[in-house]
Amino acid sequence: MKLPKSHQEIMAMRQLALEDLMAQSDVQLRQEAAEDGENVDALATTLRVVLREAAAHVLRQRLADAKRRMVSTTARSMKPAAYPMLETLKRRIQSAFESQPELGLAFREGRKQSESDWQSLYDDLIELGAITPEEDDF
Repeated sequence: MKLPKSHQEIMAMRQLALEDLMAQSDVQLRQEAAEDGENVDALATTLRVVLREAAAHVLRQRLADAKRRMVSTTARSMKPAAYPMLETLKRRIQSAFESQPELGLAFREGRKQSESDWQSLYDDLIELGAITPEEDDF
């Protein structure tokens, strides 16, 4: 798609202005700004403040995002220090599946589940909020 002629002219003028600007020395630019009544030092200070505020905003946003990810990761990795007895654990898991029919589970090749499999399932159900660990289970 071809750009309109007016847009092409504006782009050409921008290019010429940029080339003119780059051809001048810093001393010439300062002198020209002073002739136009501009305070270069005040402009530089304002620009510095604006850039620092923008950078600080971005850094605060990154920090907030990192904190959210850290809290999320920490919450997911919080596993009980000790598990209930295996029979209690199985009973709690069965109760969760009975009370929340939307939960589903797939077994690998129909083999017998090890104690660590049951504990891992228990951890997953805690993470999903389907089970709340109780002090009296231990």
